[in-house]
Amino acid sequence: MENRLGVVLRIFFPLCACGLLAALLVRFSWFGDSYVFLTIEESSLNAINGWPLNMPELSRVFIDVQAKTLVLPEKKNLLGVCLGVYYSATSQGVEFDERLILSRTGRVGLDLTAPASLVVPDINGGEVELVNNLARVVAGKLKIAGTRRDGTVEIEYGSRHITLKPGESWAELLVLEPGGPRAISSGNWQEELDRCVRLGYPATRVAIANRGLWPKSGVKAGIAGD
Repeated sequence: MENRLGVVLRIFFPLCACGLLAALLVRFSWFGDSYVFLTIEESSLNAINGWPLNMPELSRVFIDVQAKTLVLPEKKNLLGVCLGVYYSATSQGVEFDERLILSRTGRVGLDLTAPASLVVPDINGGEVELVNNLARVVAGKLKIAGTRRDGTVEIEYGSRHITLKPGESWAELLVLEPGGPRAISSGNWQEELDRCVRLGYPATRVAIANRGLWPKSGVKAGIAGD
């Protein structure tokens, strides 16, 4: 029995490796000189406990949407990369999280429910946590489940399934009321935000945009903003 199991495993693992390699080669042929670029923006109304003495410089990625270029602090190996995801989280104009994820499988996972942290100096020479995670109102984990050849992406966010073609976008505003989170229709966003400010309710907007196919030649190493 053990010998038979060993033979099966010796056959199974090479087959899996060949299948994975074949899938990567197919994606390489689809996205040889380009990649699909997504931006995910989380904007919270009052997820900052106070105003920092010095504005923290978190942004290390410069994005030019018109030119379809990225400027990164260091050179990246883009061989086989088919998907790029840029995530940023802000509140009251202060950025407290930023991530750039490059994927060779066309799949990416982001746990928006995970606590964010931004520690800054206080007036007494110590340190203080700036992020109030209880005021970040998100629907759950976010996953890019698949990337198609034409640049369309399949997204799972909480209980939602979202399909975005190149050039399409999706956004949701969640408000945390005494009875629990409530999604607000886009036509009432400004009115509801004014109400949240007046009543002190936390609110978070998550916006996802499929920026389409971008050339890998536009990904350069340098200093953001130069």
